[in-house]
Amino acid sequence: MTKEMRDASDSQAATAALSTGIPRMPGGYPFFGHVFQLRFRPLRFVQSLRAAGDVVAFRLGPQTAYAVNHPELIRQMLVADAKKFEKGKMFEKGRLVARNGLFTSEGDFHLRQRRIIQPLFQQSHIAQYTATMCEVAQSRVDSWRDGQEILVDQELFSLALATVTKVLFSTEIRDKRSLEVQQSLPVLLEGLARRALAPIDLLDKLPTPMNRRFGKALRVMENVVNSIIDEHRAGRTESADLLGALLRARDAETGAGMSDQQVYDEVVTMLIAGTETTAGVLSWACYLLSRHPHVLRRLQAELDDTLGDREVRYTDLGNLRYLQQVIAETLRLYPPTWMLMRRPVADVRLGRWTIPAGSTVLFSIYALQRDPALYELPEQFDPDRWAPERAADIQRGAYIPFGSGVRGCAGEQFARTEIAVILSVMLRKYSLHSAVARPAEPIVRILVTPSAIPLIIKRRTANREHQEV
Repeated sequence: MTKEMRDASDSQAATAALSTGIPRMPGGYPFFGHVFQLRFRPLRFVQSLRAAGDVVAFRLGPQTAYAVNHPELIRQMLVADAKKFEKGKMFEKGRLVARNGLFTSEGDFHLRQRRIIQPLFQQSHIAQYTATMCEVAQSRVDSWRDGQEILVDQELFSLALATVTKVLFSTEIRDKRSLEVQQSLPVLLEGLARRALAPIDLLDKLPTPMNRRFGKALRVMENVVNSIIDEHRAGRTESADLLGALLRARDAETGAGMSDQQVYDEVVTMLIAGTETTAGVLSWACYLLSRHPHVLRRLQAELDDTLGDREVRYTDLGNLRYLQQVIAETLRLYPPTWMLMRRPVADVRLGRWTIPAGSTVLFSIYALQRDPALYELPEQFDPDRWAPERAADIQRGAYIPFGSGVRGCAGEQFARTEIAVILSVMLRKYSLHSAVARPAEPIVRILVTPSAIPLIIKRRTANREHQEV
């Protein structure tokens, strides 16, 4: 037996000794383990993991991986014991696209970047961004026609892209670069998802059609972002947009700013988060509202009563309570990220089980937020579960659509504001009607996005109190 084989055998023996007693997921295939279930039936598989226990062992290729399913144990990983975990394989693969941005960076560097970037998403800044969000959304909605059928997923991706680039760069991407980003992002996210679940890294390097498409999409994204940053530097070095703020930002402790490369990394991170994530949540919200007309009518009544005929302002969002409940329930059913990974840097005790150092540990936000032990009728769209008297009964840690702890999404409030503003602008003018009887299907990549959603938009009548939806 070679030294490498002995080391592998010793490692496997140590892992088995540490993880004794952890329930093991049945099934799987030789060598591949449960990769195919996770790849081809991911949402069903993570829900089956949840049903198997609070901590469950399964196989990703030849390696043993662990799923953590209990909200308190997930919170322990993300908050109390956060320093005992690295982000893991999914985030390592994410560096192919976002490099060393806030989403993928680790350790002290991550904390430094968060100190620099977090102030840019404070309430005072988001209040300024709200006017821009409203302006872009109003312009797009004004271009729609009464009775028009639109593919909501495509339309809202385009609108989210226009909104985030206006906030980021003080300009919208209107030329061919907009189409290039719209075509490239899904390819990049699908490629990252496949790489994160691949049993061996060698598969990333094979000249497969998917790998070739991924490489092309990555080059396109790099060219688009670099061209926008170059134009920005040439024309608006003191601009008041988010990119200008990134270029001027300094670490409060050291006074150091960001290198050009780091600015690029953070811009790509924000572009992905502010476009694909926001568009997905908006698409699901519109789909759910079209299928629940009583919820839509109630939401539009709140918008009418609160806003009248004026534009939505940041200060209005806290008063639009039912809108916030609709968004919260959409995020519960369809969180932006369905699954996240971690890797313990040392042996970690979770509950009564010990997880070995270096293991792949995953937790599914999608499965957590649909757990029947945590939510009554979890598959049902019920915005009233977020009314104060009911929301108080939801267990701590059972709702984490943007993650939690120091690695939670720094742009969460930005995303929630963008979603609220766009929905407000849309629904004051139009009602939404399903164009087809078939339900939307979730498309699972790094994010959970809906299949094509054709909706018919109908202009609301002047007599809004008595209109039929």
